[in-house]
Amino acid sequence: MKKIALVVMVIALAGCALKKPPRDYTFVMNTWLGAPIQELLEAWGEPAYKFNLTDGRQQYHWDRLAAAVSPDSPDYGPGGREESQPGLVTTGECGVTVTVDPYHKVASYSKAKPGCERMGLPRGRDENV
Repeated sequence: MKKIALVVMVIALAGCALKKPPRDYTFVMNTWLGAPIQELLEAWGEPAYKFNLTDGRQQYHWDRLAAAVSPDSPDYGPGGREESQPGLVTTGECGVTVTVDPYHKVASYSKAKPGCERMGLPRGRDENV
């Protein structure tokens, strides 16, 4: 009986270890760190603009204008403050800026603006297959 319980416990723990973490902006963007910029360009298309920095790095920026509809019930922020109205359509500029090192590899990315994750995540590197 103890052996069966042990086997069940090991299987349950293995299942927890194999579970994928929830996808969020940081998770998705971390999939691009170290990737060749050409691969990112193929996945996301041409950026809105590109800057050459004086130290040999480059920055690419994609505009992500998006719209989101608030849920049927209001969202409440810190202190119980209502932050959205049910059914309200909002738009926002949720751009992503990526910095590329002199070796043409993705080195860093901009932080997500508050509320932008509700408007959809950028495409992760693992979604290109």
